[in-house]
Amino acid sequence: MFLVSCALEALVYSVMACSTLMSQYFAFSGFSPLQLGVIMALSPLTSIYANYIYFGVAAKFSIRNVVRFFSLFGCVSLWFVFLFRGFPMKFLFMTIFTFFQGALLPLIESAMIEYSHSSSLSYNKIRIWGTIGYTITAFVAGRVVRSGFLWLFVIFSSILLMINILSKQLHQKTTERQKTKLGTVDKKFLLLFAIITACVGFNLFNSVFLPVVVKERSYDLSLVGTTLSLMALSELPFLLNAERIRKKLTSKILFLTGIFVVGLRLILVPLSWSQMSLVFIQMLHGWTFIVIYYSAIHLMRENLKGQALLSTQALFWIALQGIGPLIGSTVGGIVVENIGTNNGYLFFGILCIGIAIYAVYFFKTHFHT
Repeated sequence: MFLVSCALEALVYSVMACSTLMSQYFAFSGFSPLQLGVIMALSPLTSIYANYIYFGVAAKFSIRNVVRFFSLFGCVSLWFVFLFRGFPMKFLFMTIFTFFQGALLPLIESAMIEYSHSSSLSYNKIRIWGTIGYTITAFVAGRVVRSGFLWLFVIFSSILLMINILSKQLHQKTTERQKTKLGTVDKKFLLLFAIITACVGFNLFNSVFLPVVVKERSYDLSLVGTTLSLMALSELPFLLNAERIRKKLTSKILFLTGIFVVGLRLILVPLSWSQMSLVFIQMLHGWTFIVIYYSAIHLMRENLKGQALLSTQALFWIALQGIGPLIGSTVGGIVVENIGTNNGYLFFGILCIGIAIYAVYFFKTHFHT
C-alpha cells in the first residue's frame, strides 16, 4: 500500500502541474488576460462550493469509488476542452472538467493522511512524492508542448487514467472531515485567514500569468514548464527540514518570512533581464506557499483544539484552495488588462510587502503564546 500511496500522491500533484500549464495553453490560444483570469478561476471557485459535495458523496459511496468515477469523467471532459474552439465553449467544458478534477486532490489527500495515521507513517514521506510528481510532470509537459499543445492533453488524460487504475487500491474507509460543521471561528484567525487569502492569491497570480510574461518577452515556449518544475523542486529542501526550521524560527516568524518572499518575488519578476534571471527569481517559490501552509497549520494547532480546531481548519482550506486563488486569478486578470503585466506584478508585490508589515503588528497584538 505504501508504494501505491506514493504513486497516487505523485499522480495527483501531476494533475496540479498539468492544470497550471493549462494557463499557457489558453494564453497561446489568444485569450485576453481577463479571459485567462476568468477561466483559470474555475478551479478555486470549484473548491469553494464543491468540497462538501465531494466528501458527502464519498461518505456514501467511498473515496475509492468517487475517485475512480471522477477521474474517468474528468478525462472525457478534458478532451472536449481541446476539441471545441472559442472562449464560450472552452469555458463551458472547463467548468465541467474542473468539477470532476477538483475532487481528486482533497479526496486522495484525505485517504493518504488516514493511511499515514493508521500505519504510524510520517505524512511528509508521502507528501514529498507529490512534489516529485509535480516537478517531473511540469518539466516533461513543458518540453513537449513545443511540438503542440495536443501533447499536454495526452499527458493530462494519461495521468487521470493511471489514477483511475491505481485508486482501486484505496481503502473504503473515509475520514471524518465530511462530518465537520463550521462553528464559531476566533476573530484573530479570521484576520489571519484574510492575510493568507491575499498572499495565496498573489502567489497564484504569479503562476497564472507567468506564461503571459514568457509570451510577451518571446522567450522559449518550454520555459514555463521548466520553471514550474524547478519551482516545485525548490520546495524539497524545506519539506525535508520543515520541523527543524519551524522550531528554530517559531511558526509566527516562519509565516512572516513566507509572506515577505511572496511579495519580493512579484517585485523581482518585472526586473528580470533574461530567461535565466526569470528562472532564478521563480526559485524563491520554495519559501512561499509551502512555508505559509506549513506554519499556518502549526499556528492553528498551537492555539486551538477540539471542535474549534476542526472548524478553523475547514475555513482555512476554503481560504487556501478557494477564495485566495479565485481572487488572484480574477482580480489579477482585471489588473493586468488595465495596467499591463509588469505593472500588475509590481502592484501586487508592493501590496504584499505592505501586508507583511501589517502582519508583524498583527502577531504582536493577537498571538501572545
